[in-house]
Amino acid sequence: MRHPLTALRRTPEEVRDIHLSCARPDLRFFSAGACHVLAFAFLERYPRAGFRPRFIRPAAGFHGTHVYVSDGVTAFDGQGYVPEVELLREHRRAFQAAQPGWTAEVEDITVPLAEFCAGNNHRPPWDFPGDVWGRALAYLRTFLAPA
Repeated sequence: MRHPLTALRRTPEEVRDIHLSCARPDLRFFSAGACHVLAFAFLERYPRAGFRPRFIRPAAGFHGTHVYVSDGVTAFDGQGYVPEVELLREHRRAFQAAQPGWTAEVEDITVPLAEFCAGNNHRPPWDFPGDVWGRALAYLRTFLAPA
């Protein structure tokens, strides 16, 4: 069963302290705060699986961004594989409950990770303490490879 991303979000203290944020368990870390790193690590690990990175971009003034990969039917994020329509439905439901009026666009990411991070206020992997890329690759090994 998937957790709503609102339940996995960083606390205000974790937002202020990157070391505290990184100390969270992998599920929480790669679901909220480093989802973009996991998505791009997935693409590096499985380059021929037919997945592409996607970005949930909330409307101005709202929180709830999320990066995942999709093959157009199945999505993968920090909680594993799920039908993409379900991921989007549950994400929307959770954030609308937390922020009335919440809405978002879902966009394909068509630029490299560094460019995405620079243009979207996301921390690049080299700005996390420790080897976040290696941690993402290790976390990916806890899931089955895509079909």
